[in-house]
Amino acid sequence: MLPIAVAALLAAAAVALGRVSGWNDLPAYVYGLTFVAGGLALAARNASTLIRAMIGFLLTWHLAALAVLLAKEAGLTPEALDPYLPTRASILLSVIFALIVFGVSHLAVIRQITRLADPYFETRDVGTLTLPFGLVLRVRENWLAHLLLFVLLAINVAQVLATVLLNQWNNRFYTALQERAEATFWIELRYFTIVAFIWIVLAVYELYLTQYTQMRWRRWMTARLTANWLENGGHYRMRLRGSSADNPDQRIAEDVRLFAERTLQFAIRFFAAVLSLYAFVLILWGLSASFKYNVAGIDLESIPGYLVWAALLVAIFGTVCAHLIGRALIGINFLRQRYEADFRYSLVRVRENDEQIALLKGERAESEGLARRFANVVANWFDYMKYTKRLTWFTAFLNQASMIFPFIMLAPAYFSGAVQLGALTQTAGAFGRVEQSLLIFTDLYRDLAEYKSVVDRLSTFEASAERAKAAPDMAIAGAKWGESLALSGLSVTLPDGQPVVAAPDITVGRGESVLVTGPSGSGKSTLFRAIAGIWPHGSGQITLPAGADVMLLPQRPYFPVAPLRDALTYPAERGAYSDAELGKALAAVNLPALVDRLDEEAPWQMILSGGEQQRLAMARALLARPDWLFLDEATAAIDEAGEANLYRTIREWLPDATIVSIGHRSTLANFHDRRVHLVKDEAGVHVAADAPLLPLART
Repeated sequence: MLPIAVAALLAAAAVALGRVSGWNDLPAYVYGLTFVAGGLALAARNASTLIRAMIGFLLTWHLAALAVLLAKEAGLTPEALDPYLPTRASILLSVIFALIVFGVSHLAVIRQITRLADPYFETRDVGTLTLPFGLVLRVRENWLAHLLLFVLLAINVAQVLATVLLNQWNNRFYTALQERAEATFWIELRYFTIVAFIWIVLAVYELYLTQYTQMRWRRWMTARLTANWLENGGHYRMRLRGSSADNPDQRIAEDVRLFAERTLQFAIRFFAAVLSLYAFVLILWGLSASFKYNVAGIDLESIPGYLVWAALLVAIFGTVCAHLIGRALIGINFLRQRYEADFRYSLVRVRENDEQIALLKGERAESEGLARRFANVVANWFDYMKYTKRLTWFTAFLNQASMIFPFIMLAPAYFSGAVQLGALTQTAGAFGRVEQSLLIFTDLYRDLAEYKSVVDRLSTFEASAERAKAAPDMAIAGAKWGESLALSGLSVTLPDGQPVVAAPDITVGRGESVLVTGPSGSGKSTLFRAIAGIWPHGSGQITLPAGADVMLLPQRPYFPVAPLRDALTYPAERGAYSDAELGKALAAVNLPALVDRLDEEAPWQMILSGGEQQRLAMARALLARPDWLFLDEATAAIDEAGEANLYRTIREWLPDATIVSIGHRSTLANFHDRRVHLVKDEAGVHVAADAPLLPLART
């Protein structure tokens, strides 16, 4: 912004000096506003990146228009181009619009939007740009984002210019029809063909570049929010902390799409509306004097630009009424997305657990649960219908009335013979354009209400993800590194501070095999989470083995929807293990039939039985070869003989690994060196302490 500020101040000084010296006779407001442009460029240096980009474009446009105007005033441009070059009045638009953009940037809702939008225009990520003939360029994403934004704004400037030319053509064309001037008719028809063709080309490329920009923005924003959500267990932290950002899948998939589409759409629509407003206000202001209109003895033409003021009054009335009628839609749209996402999630849950539902004959219960959730969708939809109907009553009436209103205003002058048909149609068209630009809030109110709810949901999600990311490590504060696993004065609590399990003094050395037992619900799994560093609630000291590779297998393992080789080696990168290693691990856990399905992609958690899933997870551990392996009832779905074979296999593959198991079967004692048992104390807290192994012979 600093170079633009310097250029504007120098240009203003040069224009003012030229006026004093007689080199030009431009009015004072031209160099006065150019001084304002320089000051605005300096003031906007601390504005958001998106706001700076728009103001920078507008001020650059002002300086370019000023240069052309000076050349025109000096007689350096052909006279044939004069109708298409900037006028003294028209160059005011860019500075006025820049002032408006700077002013609205201080509104809370605009700040909310720019906080979400700015990272894309600031990123230093390098993206690829595919050009014709197979050319591929690597360019910084923020440079490309600014370039696309500037091109879209420039296209809109050209479109408004084409619309103004068509409005002027309207006068000449219909006047030729009225006068039956055939030669003029064909000349004007050729003129229309050329301008209309240019407008069509601009419209096509505006749509294409808008869609291209939206997808690039959505792709980058999706990657960023997904990374923030997943980084360092942020997704788990958000759930533990009871985040208000419900349905993160819907926010990343749907809200990001809507935000990228609507932000660009509204920015361009409002930009085009202001351009049209200014351009046609100048036309309509000048035409107002040609139309005589007398109301209650008052000659309206005596009021400068009375048609402009009439359009403004209609727009103010329409905007205020639309807001009063439709403002409830903001909250309704917010809840609509939540209820829809909740219902979709419930359907997915039924699909993922169909076997258990069928075994329990729970179809009726599921149907009732789905009906309750869908009832929220229906009730919300009826609220949406109610307020949409009210808003549509008003907007439909206003749109229809707006079509005929300018003709009512202009009819007396036409029927009196004061103006011709061409002037009537041109003025009616200009009035319609001004009115349409002023009524943009009314026309887009329903979309704006939905957009505001999207912004609110994304802001809530991003704030929750940032809080989770900035929160202290998920491990209990007393965690440190050492030679072995040691729990000293450990008290693990629920998020509300209620104690769950305690471990006053437990040590597990390298290479040991320890069985952890206790009643169901005594906190064994929570103790494992605390040791694994994903449970932050509690106090005491946890000493973890320094530099050791630790792996924890839960009772219900996770497998991504992916080829079996990727599900088996998750989260390792593809290619980390050879097919021979994968086949050997599958054979070791008694899943040889899966060797031929390594490249098959499927939802493995739905296809494989519980026991097969636990065997597949055990094969994952054999491949990873961790130094410390924690098994949280990781063989509970396997028969005792199969469980015994798996523990023997673990010892064969991982002879030096430390094994810590949670289990309820007494036979597990045969595969461990010692036992830690959880017993409830007088305060109702389960306390972990060494206990003798069950008196079973080793096998």
